Amino acid sequence: MMQRRSRNLLLAVAYLAGLALAFYCESHELHLIFSISLSFTNVILLLLLRCYGNIYGLAAAILVYGVSIFMWGRPYIVLLSLLEIIAIGLSLKWSKRDRMLRTDALFWMVIGIPAVFLVYWTMYHTVSMELWLLITISATNGLFNVMFADIIWKYLPKRWLKPGISFRIEPLFFSKVLFHIIIVSIALPFLIFILNNSWSSYASVSQYSYKLATSVASSISKELSALEQMKSEPLSTEDYRIYIQELTQQPVSDGYYQIAIIDHNNSIIASSHTPIPSEGSHHYDIDPPHTSSKHEFYMNVPAYETRIFPIQGWNEASYVYKIPLEIQSSEALQLFVYVPMTHDQELIYKQFLIQFLSLLLFVICGSTIGQWLNHRLLRGLTQLATLTTDLPDKLYTVQKIKWPESSIYEIRSLIHNFKYMSGNLIHMFQNSLKNTRLLEEQTTRLMKSEKKLHHLAYYDELTGLPNRLHFQEYIKTLGLDKPIDDTSEDSPAFAIMFADLNRFKQVNDTLGHAIGNELLHDIAQRFSRIISEQCKVFRLSGDEFLFILHYEHISDVQQIAQTICDICEEPFEINGRALYMSVSVGISVYPYDGDDIDAVMRNADIAMYVAKEQGDGLYHFYDSLIENQREENMRLENELKAALLEGQFKLYYQPKIDASSGEVIGAEALIRWLHPEYGMVSPAKFIPLAENSGVILDIDEWVLQEACRQNKIWQLEGMPRFPVAVNISARHFYQSNLIPTITRILHETGLEPQYLLLEITEGTLIRNVEYGVRMMEDLKQMGIHISMDDFGTGYSSLSQLDRLPISEMKLDRSFIQGITEDSRKSSIVRAVIELGHHMDLRVVAEGIESPDELKYLTDLECDQFQGYLFSKPLPELEFSRFVLRWDGSSMPADGPASAG
Repeated sequence: MMQRRSRNLLLAVAYLAGLALAFYCESHELHLIFSISLSFTNVILLLLLRCYGNIYGLAAAILVYGVSIFMWGRPYIVLLSLLEIIAIGLSLKWSKRDRMLRTDALFWMVIGIPAVFLVYWTMYHTVSMELWLLITISATNGLFNVMFADIIWKYLPKRWLKPGISFRIEPLFFSKVLFHIIIVSIALPFLIFILNNSWSSYASVSQYSYKLATSVASSISKELSALEQMKSEPLSTEDYRIYIQELTQQPVSDGYYQIAIIDHNNSIIASSHTPIPSEGSHHYDIDPPHTSSKHEFYMNVPAYETRIFPIQGWNEASYVYKIPLEIQSSEALQLFVYVPMTHDQELIYKQFLIQFLSLLLFVICGSTIGQWLNHRLLRGLTQLATLTTDLPDKLYTVQKIKWPESSIYEIRSLIHNFKYMSGNLIHMFQNSLKNTRLLEEQTTRLMKSEKKLHHLAYYDELTGLPNRLHFQEYIKTLGLDKPIDDTSEDSPAFAIMFADLNRFKQVNDTLGHAIGNELLHDIAQRFSRIISEQCKVFRLSGDEFLFILHYEHISDVQQIAQTICDICEEPFEINGRALYMSVSVGISVYPYDGDDIDAVMRNADIAMYVAKEQGDGLYHFYDSLIENQREENMRLENELKAALLEGQFKLYYQPKIDASSGEVIGAEALIRWLHPEYGMVSPAKFIPLAENSGVILDIDEWVLQEACRQNKIWQLEGMPRFPVAVNISARHFYQSNLIPTITRILHETGLEPQYLLLEITEGTLIRNVEYGVRMMEDLKQMGIHISMDDFGTGYSSLSQLDRLPISEMKLDRSFIQGITEDSRKSSIVRAVIELGHHMDLRVVAEGIESPDELKYLTDLECDQFQGYLFSKPLPELEFSRFVLRWDGSSMPADGPASAG
């Protein structure tokens, strides 16, 4: 900032200094003779115009010439100099090339010279030597001013000026330099000669006029003295008048001088001509040698209120010699001798005109000689400069070069050096081309390898989609590799969509990985149809695909998600086989569902699993409640093993009532988890978690162990003997160590096999009917009873029911609830009970909660009852008390009997 201010201050000071110099040049012109002068004001003003531009340059010119005309009384012809500045300024603005001298020459031919000629003709109605001199000096002065300003500008150090104001940096050509040297060498001596000659001429004219005037005055004074002596009395006014009249009638005095005698009151006593009055005239005092204090010698020029030309009035100018008459009778009379300049003026004008025309002629001849010298001396150098322009490109393209010739030794040596260098360059270019071709081939191979490596690194080889690494790089381009405040307005809103194929593992397991790979490739091709600037798709691993959608409205996300789900509706034709697939999509929106990409991806994954649980071919948006539930499930799943080891699990027992006797004829062992933080956790929540984690095997074993142990204790305490039902998970049922585990537990607890009842769901049996039948046959041979739990809610097939070695089947609560009002439910229950009786199976109705349901099932001859109407699941101590207090023989049809 300080440097900029210093530079601006320096420019302002330089501008003011240039303006002051222009005023000085305007007030101190180089006078020649008869008000003929040369002015160099435009040299300074043109430099200001070039340095500071048209606005500041023209402002300076208007200020200088305005002061010159209206304050200093300069003639109006100086306005041509102002017009000259304006014309050159417009030329510099409109033209890209610097043509000041040509513009100025055109200005004088079109405007300057015609304007001088027209104004002079209007004033004097004649064409004289004075006009031609005036035109010649004005035009010559203007052209030389422009030429000198151009020369100074060319060699002015531009680094001192502020870049980019109004000038263009151009190179200096040797021809221009030589031209400038010739012009300056001719013009300066000639100007000095003209100046010296003008001063010499002026001095000669002054000396001649002075001698003539003094001679005439001395002669007149002597003759008047002699006349006075002849008359012996003082001369009268009439005597002076007669004497002057006779004197002016002499041939020798005609036109060469004029005489006047004036008294002490400045009244004309006698004159040969009306003298030039002193008032309103310009007096130029001249002090020639050998003049006494009594004499006065000066030049008198008439004054004009409005001066158009500088030489205006000089036709009437004259030298004046004033001397007192030395006559005894005179009373302070003064003698005036006027020597008009008209006799010498035309000769001097002609002399100056010849000199200025000679100057112009010499300049023209000098410039012509300079051009010839340039052509003669620099032709070879100029041709060499033209040929060597873009020489490497010409040699590279094998262009034929015709080298110039020159008689100058230095230029000829330079041409020889260039020819030698060109030969070496051609050889180097040939080697370079060979090396370049080799490098291009290697570069091409490297680029192909790099492109292939890049594709392998960032794209999945099987599907051709961008892979996980590509996804990470894409996230960096979005600036999302770091957490961002979700309140930031600059956070880009987009959706992450996890797409996972349903049951793809079954395709690999049944049809093979080759078919699975083809299926993945075809699915990726369909996903590629969705790719756009707003939607990107990546294959992360296996059958997991990830979509990033930049959206404007949430409906756009729903539309794309539905499109992803609909893509798999059409079957995939692979090896002539039609495969039907479905996809589940989980959606998480940034930044609303997470402040970093990891959180958003995790939440999309959670939403995807929720979509799977809801069914095939669906999408689901992430919900914070889902995350809370999953966090709770994850915590419970992680604590299952510890809960088992720390004894947090308890068995509750719900009694089973015989329909005919009303006695307790069995119990179902139900596990409960008393969590130290969450309290009592429902089996419906933690049993699926245990199945997913595999802890269900340990839990089943613990339940079997605990139920058999407790039943044996009850038997030893004298309670009625009845079987205890234990639920076996599907995962445990298909374990090969199930029978050895049950055998070991029965042996350890001492419980007879007939007092153990295993409850197995329909879904467990239908997974592998043959294996299930064999397993149940082995259990039955051990004496263990088997019950089919939740009959009618799974995927059972009645065609397989007669093969299953089961002892009973249980009706689910969903069939019991509302049985008295729903005729369809009652028909199903009636049919199941009759079916069970025909197959010699006990039918157990669970979930009975009202007397109406009990009465209706009793009428349908259901074998056993279980539900809250009788008792909720109880701990072992409360259950034993319930059994001991239960009196089923008096159980009314409208409600359970009291257990007390």
